[in-house]
Amino acid sequence: MAEQFNINNLSLDDNTFEVIPDGDYHFTVASHEVQYATSEKLPPNTQTIVCHLEIPFMKDGELKTAKVRNNLNIYSKALFAIRQFVECIGMAPEMGKVNLDLEKMDGLTGVCAITTRESANGNEYNQVQTFYPPSKVPATTANDEAWEKNDDFIDIPDGDIPL
Repeated sequence: MAEQFNINNLSLDDNTFEVIPDGDYHFTVASHEVQYATSEKLPPNTQTIVCHLEIPFMKDGELKTAKVRNNLNIYSKALFAIRQFVECIGMAPEMGKVNLDLEKMDGLTGVCAITTRESANGNEYNQVQTFYPPSKVPATTANDEAWEKNDDFIDIPDGDIPL
């Protein structure tokens, strides 16, 4: 049964959207969902894995979290992006066949390059430019300090990644 709301007791969270500067950032997969894409640019009935990434960063000495949504469209011309993502979060070797298990994705971490983009209505937002495989992670990232301070993120030692 769907949750019911009472307008007299409605409490809304601060929905401040944080745009972070372009750069390389550690992230964690906070959650994901599978939807059908609605873009006319994609084949009909294209499934999309919608990944919700959380990126810690420091602003004015305070630890904050940016939320970035990344869509992975499941069709032949976009399979490279899915491969890049699963390599980044340690769910696949850099070479060889991959059997993707979506149930194990949430909570995994990686490093990606973030860019800022402007929407048609003039609002800025962050988007993932690329996901780095573990062998190509930059020596430093824009959020190294925040990543070390953030206790909410899972730190999985090498070799302990569930496949």
